[in-house]
Amino acid sequence: MDLLKRLSAKIGEWNYYLEEEGKPTSIVSWLIDAIMLATAVLITSYLWFVYKTKIPWLSVIFAIVVAAIISIAHFKLRAKQLERKRQAKLNSAAATYRKKGLLNLTPEQFKWRLAKALLHSGKFEDIKIGKRFLKATYKGRQALIGFYHAPYSQKVPPFEVYKFLKVLKHCGYTTGFYFTSSSFSDTCRAILQDHDDVELHLIDGDGLLKIMEKSGVFNDQDAINLYVKSEIEKSRLRRRQARKNLLTPAKARTYILYGLLFLVASFIFHTYFIYYLILSVSFVLLGILVYIANPRAKEAKPQDEVLND
Repeated sequence: MDLLKRLSAKIGEWNYYLEEEGKPTSIVSWLIDAIMLATAVLITSYLWFVYKTKIPWLSVIFAIVVAAIISIAHFKLRAKQLERKRQAKLNSAAATYRKKGLLNLTPEQFKWRLAKALLHSGKFEDIKIGKRFLKATYKGRQALIGFYHAPYSQKVPPFEVYKFLKVLKHCGYTTGFYFTSSSFSDTCRAILQDHDDVELHLIDGDGLLKIMEKSGVFNDQDAINLYVKSEIEKSRLRRRQARKNLLTPAKARTYILYGLLFLVASFIFHTYFIYYLILSVSFVLLGILVYIANPRAKEAKPQDEVLND
């Protein structure tokens, strides 16, 4: 029983890694594809070898070898895909969790967190913390550091960048940095083109997270692990609501296509017409059954019809 629970938990974890843009996906569908591929290769190669050698037992051995080689190659390819998706999903989850943490800070807390990250980055020295700005030495030059932090803000207003440029020039700085926990619009970056006499670097939330990660200011791996577990549980709930997506109409079309290919093969290899015909009928029936088992969702009623029900 414990083994089944651990296996179920592992499958749920794999399914979470396979999700793309919130669309539920199952590792079981990968397994079904692998089985169908191995079966098709085994049968096709057996019929080919027995047609060429006229020796059934030898053809079985050759077919098993070919199916095994292709299955192993397919498994390794899928394993690499899963590992890439796993790493990408973990990185994305960590970034999302940390970005939420930054957005929940007050402007004062954000300022001190920023100063700590810059100090530990090794690129800024002699950091002085003011009320509105930070001052530091960057590559032997004095630099003014501004920041914009409004919880849940999406983009920095262009006027804030323009205002910081004016302060930068007024105070006699030629190098500046402007950080935000959100992002900059194209207008903000276009403003810099009109002020090429100063070197101003705009660092958005993603860039700031990279600096903080490299500087080692984060000590939240346990919290991230808990966050990932909660996301895996949410993924499990989404899949429960979308069980029908395991065998989708797209899969049905694939099986029917296999059936048509075997039908064509039956006319090419006349000696084994009946075998290919049986395979063709089997795949077509499987595709039809899958399509029937997953009917399209009924179209939503227009808003006025819903209100009139």
